[in-house]
Amino acid sequence: MIDLSLNEVETLSAKAARGAGFSWGLAEDIGRAARRIAVKDENWGMALLSLLENAQSFAPPDPARAARWRKGEADKPAETPLCPIQTAALLLDDPLPASVLPLTIIGVGLPVWLDAMLGRSAVRVAHPAPLRTPSADVVIEGRAAIAAPVTGRRGAIDGDTLAALNAFAARTYVPESERSRVRGAGGGRVDDE
Repeated sequence: MIDLSLNEVETLSAKAARGAGFSWGLAEDIGRAARRIAVKDENWGMALLSLLENAQSFAPPDPARAARWRKGEADKPAETPLCPIQTAALLLDDPLPASVLPLTIIGVGLPVWLDAMLGRSAVRVAHPAPLRTPSADVVIEGRAAIAAPVTGRRGAIDGDTLAALNAFAARTYVPESERSRVRGAGGGRVDDE
């Protein structure tokens, strides 16, 4: 097992999420959520790897479905599990009225990520699903108080999972050019920084 600081967990997770195709904004949100998962569970790396490997198989919440949530109407199941990241982003960017809470959302993929993303918001998942749950119905409810961020812990990860996450992160690197190979790392012949 390799111990990473929570800052390293967050940074690696954000880069890997970007490499998996998430926008930089959502990737940064995933990094913060991974940090929250690492505080609670030693297997945060596998949770992240599962999210990244399945990212393309999740569907974003469609506008009609989101409108039903805002009205407090019953959710309807979809063929494809909802993306937990995009669902959380929607709930954070456009908060639900208190009058519709608690709200049941059907078929959220990897609901641990929805719970982690909502970790510092006014709403939460009522009964968080176990880490490895592939898809579940979740109940969103109001939160009485927002907990302070946890510091001073570390995130353990096994070498194989770390290598897989680094492979996703490597997709964000700029490829070498002939010019960069000749010049090497740094500013070139004159370094005036």
